[in-house]
Amino acid sequence: MKQEKKVNSYLRGIKVIALACVIGGVIGGVTGAIRFVLLSRGVAVSGDWVLQQIRSLLVPILGIIFAVTVILEELCFHKLKGICEKQVTAEDEECDQLEYEEEKTGAFGTNLNVLSQVVSIFFLTFGYSMKYIETDDHAYSFLVACVIFVVSYIYIYFWQIRFVKLLQKTHPEKKGDPSSAKFQEQWLESCDEAEKEVIYQSAYKAYVTINRTIPLILIVVMVANLYFDTGMMAVVVLAVVWMLAQFTYTGNCVKMKKNSLLFQKNRV
Repeated sequence: MKQEKKVNSYLRGIKVIALACVIGGVIGGVTGAIRFVLLSRGVAVSGDWVLQQIRSLLVPILGIIFAVTVILEELCFHKLKGICEKQVTAEDEECDQLEYEEEKTGAFGTNLNVLSQVVSIFFLTFGYSMKYIETDDHAYSFLVACVIFVVSYIYIYFWQIRFVKLLQKTHPEKKGDPSSAKFQEQWLESCDEAEKEVIYQSAYKAYVTINRTIPLILIVVMVANLYFDTGMMAVVVLAVVWMLAQFTYTGNCVKMKKNSLLFQKNRV
C-alpha cells in the first residue's frame, strides 16, 4: 500500500505568506502608480461626479429595480406553482425530478430577493446623507426613493410568505409560521434527517465561504480607504460580521459538545 507523502505544513505556510506578500506588493505598486499618474495629470480620483449622477437618477433606478424584481419574482412563483401542482400526481422518479426543480426554482427566487434588497440598499445609500437631503430641495425626491424602497421590501416580505405557504401546501409535513421570528427553527424541526443533512452541510459551506471571503474584502476596503478616503465604517462592519460568524460557529460547537457530554452522563 502506497504511503501518503508527508507535507511540511510550516514550510507550506511560509510559501503561502511569501506569495501573498508578492501579490500584495504588486497590487500596491500598480494601484499606487496609477494614482500617481492620475494626480500628476490633474485627474480627480474622487467619485463626486459619479455620486452626483446616481443621486440625480435615484428614483428611476430604484423604480426599475422594483419593477424588474416584481416581474422576475412573479414569473418564478408561477413556475414554482406549476411544479408543485405536478408533484401531487407524479410517480416516484418524476417526483424526485420535480423536487429538484422545486429546489432550484425556489433558490432562484430567494437569491433574487436578497440581490434586490442589496442592490436597493446600495443605491439608496448614495442619497442617504442629511447634507444632500437638506440642500437644493432634494428632500422630496429622496422621500419618493424611500417610499419605493419600502414598498419593494414589503413586496419581498409577502412574496416569501407566499413561497413558504405554497411549499407547505405541497408538503403538509412542513411546519412553521413564516411571519414568526422562530420560523427557521420550526421549519428545521419538521424536516427529515436527509433534509437536515443537506441544510447542515450547506450551512457549513456558507460559514467556510464567509471566513475565506471577508478577509479579502477587508483588505480591499482598507486599500480603498487608503486611496479614496472611503471611511472606516465599512472596515468596522466587516470585522463585526467576521467575528459574529466565527464566534457563533465555535460557540455552537462548544454548546453541542457540552449537551452531548451531559447526555452521555445522564445515560450512565
